[in-house]
Amino acid sequence: MSIRLEEPRLPEALTALAEWPDEDELIGVLLEDIDLTGRDLHGVELRGCVLRRCRLTDCNLRRAGLVDVLLDHCDLSGACLEDAVCQRTRFDTCRMTGAELSGAILRSTCLRGCKADYLNLSRARLEHSLIAGTVLREASLEETQLRQSGLDDCDLTRATLHRTPLKGIDLRSSRWAALTVDIPDLRGAVVTEQQAAQLAGLLGLVIRD
Repeated sequence: MSIRLEEPRLPEALTALAEWPDEDELIGVLLEDIDLTGRDLHGVELRGCVLRRCRLTDCNLRRAGLVDVLLDHCDLSGACLEDAVCQRTRFDTCRMTGAELSGAILRSTCLRGCKADYLNLSRARLEHSLIAGTVLREASLEETQLRQSGLDDCDLTRATLHRTPLKGIDLRSSRWAALTVDIPDLRGAVVTEQQAAQLAGLLGLVIRD
């Protein structure tokens, strides 16, 4: 499946700030090595911004809006992005252990090379988005909508995908053990022969030569 993934549209010149300003909307800003642990940034709007090596652990970013944003090597462990909207946003090599993205909308958004154990993407809607090279161990993708989106080279060990249709999703480069998934939702998923044998166990089949 071809994914129409757009890159963030960043301005040629960014305004570097030494600390997070007391504002609800940031446009064309560069933030590097800023510690925002535990900050309440509910509903903040970021447009055309770059956050590099920033610490957003346990940050409240509920209902935040991220448009044309690059987060590079940031720590979002335990951060709450519930009901956030991300458009043309990239999370590059970020730590997202236990991050909360339930109900979030991700449009043309990419998570690449992230460590996202226990990530909660339940009820999230991904459109033309990609999760690649990312650890999703024990992540929750319940009732998640994957519209023209993909999972590439991900670790889905013990992940939960209840009521998440996988039609057209290519899982061949990903790996899993003890995956929790509803049988009807596997219809149309693209897997290898070896993976198909693993999934046969969910059907109670016994495969013998």
